[in-house]
Amino acid sequence: MALSLSHNLPDDRTSRPSDNNESLTFSQLRTSLIKVLRNSPESREPICDALELIESLQQKIETKRHPDAGEPPPQRSTRRVTQAPASQEYLIQKTEEGEFLTERRPSGSQPFRCPKDAYDAAARILSKATQPLHFEELHEQFNTAMGDRQPDYRLRVCLRFWLHHKIIERSRTRYRPTDPATFLTHAGALWAS
Repeated sequence: MALSLSHNLPDDRTSRPSDNNESLTFSQLRTSLIKVLRNSPESREPICDALELIESLQQKIETKRHPDAGEPPPQRSTRRVTQAPASQEYLIQKTEEGEFLTERRPSGSQPFRCPKDAYDAAARILSKATQPLHFEELHEQFNTAMGDRQPDYRLRVCLRFWLHHKIIERSRTRYRPTDPATFLTHAGALWAS
């Protein structure tokens, strides 16, 4: 399957988008690929590959933009939450800007970080879901709850963290708590543990 996406991407020679526009472009690109995946399930593998490449590209751009943002300075407090098998490691970091759930990958690429207020908002949204929600639906509700457009990686970090701990389930691009009655309690306990 061939995808032509160049017409939606900015040309660095003519204009340099703001950081927010780049995040929005990545988010829109992911959302478009997810819609294609939903309408054409047989294209799952190439689309999953494309989504992973987009995520990697966004990490590299953020690393170049903020080269010192990956590791907290020594005065910051970090506690290890869990090690995902052969993939991600999750940490809770306390910084001057607040607490963050941080997802580190063995490749050493720029970690993804989700602030506590965003984590809590995502947990509340998922706990109120009466049926499994598509990622786009979750992301739109997440943006509304936070009061502005959020980078989709913040929500993805939460979802991967909760999937690792088996307090949510995923079927294709739909997510739901494994036990809606206890989900919020478990999500809060995981942050505090």
